[in-house]
Amino acid sequence: MNLVGFVFRLALRLLLLGMALAFALGLLLVGLASLVWVLLKALVTGRKPAFIVTLQRFQQARHQFRRGGWSTTGRPGANSGGVDVVDVVDVEAMPVDATDASASDIKALAPPDRRQP
Repeated sequence: MNLVGFVFRLALRLLLLGMALAFALGLLLVGLASLVWVLLKALVTGRKPAFIVTLQRFQQARHQFRRGGWSTTGRPGANSGGVDVVDVVDVEAMPVDATDASASDIKALAPPDRRQP
């Protein structure tokens, strides 16, 4: 009895190991086929694959951050290198009286999704 159980367990282990290897090999082949497809498509169309463009953008952002980051003007690196920032002029706020405006003017100022006919 013990020999039959041992042989059965060994066969089951070998079967599961074979299935796991087949699954891993299948995933590897699907990944390789996908990579070949993307590269052939890139060669035919002349455009870089999306993952390469994304990696290049991340690399550019990393180098930009190391050089001095983003400036207050929103442009990369404008403040680096000793460039002065343009002076900011404050504007005085004035109260607006809604009673002077007509109802159509007030409706026109509302966002499009909140306008009422």
